[in-house]
Amino acid sequence: MRIITMQGRLMLIASMAILPLAIVCGLALYALAESQRAQDRATTLGVARAVATAVDSEVRLTVAALEALALTEPLGNSSGPGLAQAVRLASAVRRSPPEWLALVLAAPDGRLLFNTEGNGGNLQRVVDQDSLSQVLRTGRPAIGAMMPGPAGRLAFAVRVPVVRDGQTLQVLTAVVQPEAITAVLSRQRVPTGWAVSVFDSRERRVARNIDDARLRGSGPSDTLRRLLAEMGTAPEGVGTSTNLDGVRSLTAVARLESASWFVVLGAPADLAESPWRRTYMAYLGGLLVSLAYGALAAWWISRGVTRPMARLRQQADALGRGEPVQIEPSRVPEVDAVADALAAASLQRRRSEAERQQLLEAERAASVTAQAAQQRLARLVSAGAVLAQSLEEDATLRAIGELIVPAVGDLCRIDLLDSHGVLQRKLTHHFDPARTAVIAALVETRAAPADAPGTFPWAVATGRSFLHNIDDEGMPAVLDPQVRDFVQAFGITAGCVVPLIARGRTIGAMAVLQAESGRRITAEDGALINDLAQRAALALDNVRLFAQARAAQKQAEDANQAKDEFLAMLGHELRNPLAPIALALQLVQRRDPQAFVRERQIIERQVRHLSRMVDDLLDVSRIVSGKIALRLETLDLRDVVARALELTLPALQQRGEMPEVKLPADPVPVQGDPLRLAQVVGNLLNNAAKFTDADKLIRLVLTVNMAAPHPQAVLQVIDEGIGIAPELLPRVFERFVQGEQPLQRAAGGLGLGLAIAQSLARLHGGGITVRSEGVGLGSTFELRLPMQLLPARPFDTVPQAVPERRSLTLLVVDDNQDAADSLASWLELEGHRVRVVYSAEAALDALAQQPADGAIVDIGLPGLSGHELAARLRAQAITARMALIALTGYGREADRNKALAAGFDDHFAKPAQVEILLSRLLALHSERRVPPPT
Repeated sequence: MRIITMQGRLMLIASMAILPLAIVCGLALYALAESQRAQDRATTLGVARAVATAVDSEVRLTVAALEALALTEPLGNSSGPGLAQAVRLASAVRRSPPEWLALVLAAPDGRLLFNTEGNGGNLQRVVDQDSLSQVLRTGRPAIGAMMPGPAGRLAFAVRVPVVRDGQTLQVLTAVVQPEAITAVLSRQRVPTGWAVSVFDSRERRVARNIDDARLRGSGPSDTLRRLLAEMGTAPEGVGTSTNLDGVRSLTAVARLESASWFVVLGAPADLAESPWRRTYMAYLGGLLVSLAYGALAAWWISRGVTRPMARLRQQADALGRGEPVQIEPSRVPEVDAVADALAAASLQRRRSEAERQQLLEAERAASVTAQAAQQRLARLVSAGAVLAQSLEEDATLRAIGELIVPAVGDLCRIDLLDSHGVLQRKLTHHFDPARTAVIAALVETRAAPADAPGTFPWAVATGRSFLHNIDDEGMPAVLDPQVRDFVQAFGITAGCVVPLIARGRTIGAMAVLQAESGRRITAEDGALINDLAQRAALALDNVRLFAQARAAQKQAEDANQAKDEFLAMLGHELRNPLAPIALALQLVQRRDPQAFVRERQIIERQVRHLSRMVDDLLDVSRIVSGKIALRLETLDLRDVVARALELTLPALQQRGEMPEVKLPADPVPVQGDPLRLAQVVGNLLNNAAKFTDADKLIRLVLTVNMAAPHPQAVLQVIDEGIGIAPELLPRVFERFVQGEQPLQRAAGGLGLGLAIAQSLARLHGGGITVRSEGVGLGSTFELRLPMQLLPARPFDTVPQAVPERRSLTLLVVDDNQDAADSLASWLELEGHRVRVVYSAEAALDALAQQPADGAIVDIGLPGLSGHELAARLRAQAITARMALIALTGYGREADRNKALAAGFDDHFAKPAQVEILLSRLLALHSERRVPPPT
């Protein structure tokens, strides 16, 4: 047997003792290194996941804000006042987030409806069509890729659909700067030296926490692309890559839930591997020292090695269990170095776990805050929609009460200021109707002091809110005695009183109180109540404005009715004296055609002139109020011209030469009212005759323009008269506008003829234009009317059938004796037997004694009116079938309809053409002679 010396045995013992220690330490160190690597990967992925969650929360907040805005009433309206209101609302919302470049509303075809930043220059369509298509296809929000806008600035689009009745009408977009994502990254607690980047759906770099401006818009490195390719569609992954700066990094990738974006976090490999690399070096050095030292002093250190190694194993186990590592000096440097490494690893692990826990808690808090904000915003949006449904005060107050009780409080009270600045009780709403009545009765019997905090007068006077819980310090002792009695009587536990302010004006106050539920009112509840109060104040102010507008509309309608009645009375009072004058002239002509010829002509012209002015006044009143009713038919415009020439013949005959008329050989069919179109052409001819000397030419030319998109009839009235000054041309068709005339006003008129002609032309779908080279150079008025493709009916210039001429027994009823007597004289000259009475009662007596074939009756009679007389005559068998014609100074369409409804067969306005009136009487008598069918 070989003899082994003590030294050898000691060396052998030392070697045998050191070898297991080296093996165990190496295995522990390897396990520690692997654990550290796994921990580094987990830590890196956890930070990346936390950053992705923060970015996702930011994007979701933007989407939530846009969805809330998309629910507002103005959105969904693409034109008119609704679109303008949407622009103002979007502009107000846009000013809140500073990272938003603009709010854009686009149609489904990509056209921009508005852009809060001035429509984006020349940009008329959206930049990112892919995200727009995604919203239209899915009906859900979408986050677009980052790309340059019209001004070259990089931004990305957050889009939400504007849905009405299940249909996407528009797409609302927030154009967000990448700095918004950079700000999110800057708020994250990322270890120093770690690089975090956010990439969009096209793998463009949106933001980076290091060197952001230089690398924005760049793509991932080649190694990162390979890592992304290996991940495929996995939501997250960890690997090794080299960034664009050439730094090899431990890389974690986490994808966002709300968009096809992803977050890349890179921890430099040197920082990640340095702890276990130092541990390896310490281990090797310690092992060598231990071997050398064991060879020299194995006889006394053998026992000093096993115990520290045992403690070291305990520390490793504690580290594996996640427990704190207790350091005990062993006076063995190698063992102490390993123990220190274990302690450092344990400390780093606790720090990483604490940081991860903080990130998770922050994520939970942000999520809770976002959900609360979204719920609050949804409630406010719902409140706005409910309050916008009515403009009646009671319905609006009831809607406010139902919004607040019981969702926000147990009791809601509202007082509003009246026109004298006195608070009036308007609403007391409790979920129990019986309790509502009790509270309302108590409130009605008490008047709150104006200087007591928490009362309605105090809130109105100071414009401040009052929010307290009954268990707050000093409550309820500081309350006014009346308020304290109210609190104690109804068990109030909390309350919030806010002034109602709309458009800068305090209109009342609102209180939200807690009682049966025992709920407290927090600062967040107070903010919600203030927001609801703002919307309630605006809704109540809208009710007030609507009531004022309705009262103003009623006043305007009353004024318009008074104006119509005044014009009708004016027409009546002016026409009444004209009728006997005109009849007297005709009587003079019938009795002696050669008597006073010139004087009669002068009087006839002035009567026609005054009659035309009265007609113009009534016509312009009907046109302005929209009461003109056209009797449309297809007719030949050439016949209209002939009728107009006939109507204006008295004015044209005063000239030395008749107008030169040029008409086409073929019919010119148009759709219109023949009388009104004749009035339009007649007004143009009268205007030309009035302002053209007798020796100057007037031409009337009718042509057809088939080259226009829609064929038009073109009628030109060309004169060589006084012309029109350039400054007067734009206003020549306005009411009461006339050119400068000499003091004697030989041309006369009210300045209404052209205004009436233009209005009637537009009612027929056409219009009148005017040209003039200046004063003294004549003028050209051009009437354009759309042509009809159907053949025109000839204008009825004469009656189709001439009634049989026979002597009638007639009764004239008029309180104007001159008018009645002159009309009776004219009828007697025509061979008829005429009786004259001056009241309705006298007419009834006269007809009772001797019936008549017909009667001509004035409407405005003393005692019984003409309408009442007609109704009584129709009710009597002996007079039921006699011809009745109303001859009155009331010439409106409404007056005609009223006369026909009363029983008259026809209605004539004074002064009437008695030949036509008599012809109508004869026709009616002929119809009455035919016996009714049995």
